[in-house]
Amino acid sequence: MRSEKALTRTQQARRHDIVAAAITVLTGEGFASASIERIAREAGASKGTVLYHFKTKEAVHEAVVELLYANGAAYMTARIMAETTYRDRLRTYLSSNLRFIAENAAHVLAVQRILQNTTAAIAVPSGVDPLRDLLAAGQKSDEFGAFDPEVMSLAIRAVVDGAAHYFPAHPDLDVDHIIAEAQQIFEKATAADPFKEQKP
Repeated sequence: MRSEKALTRTQQARRHDIVAAAITVLTGEGFASASIERIAREAGASKGTVLYHFKTKEAVHEAVVELLYANGAAYMTARIMAETTYRDRLRTYLSSNLRFIAENAAHVLAVQRILQNTTAAIAVPSGVDPLRDLLAAGQKSDEFGAFDPEVMSLAIRAVVDGAAHYFPAHPDLDVDHIIAEAQQIFEKATAADPFKEQKP
């Protein structure tokens, strides 16, 4: 896929319009309906315009997936790195990830439909690796207790990934309550031993 930096503003805007149209079709009508022709009509463009920018339907799908993960990473990273302790970073990891899912439910659903149905190989970033590293670093600083960081990161990701499937189907959820509960669960699960001597 061509780099966004190599495109003019007009080309970038047109690509974004096409991706937005694909999200609308995928969410409202399903994967089978998301043809180039249908996406083009939703975008107010011709089939040739869509193919000029993306070449294939699979390329459109890939762009939809890449955009979600790029937006999610940007949304979360700034908030997480603004925190100064690993415990607060874990709290913010949960709150920012769950809130991003809630605020982008249509895009999340579109990506799920792509990944569940496409035959194309679309790479998605691992959510486990950076979380495992955060937990391990927190253990080294004695902010977290003794546990396997990889297993704990898998448990946290199971909650987040479950929310990604649950939130789009339940738009009236109390997201603040769910975030607070998830934070409490993993604060208890990762808590440091109160009797362990702390590092000076």
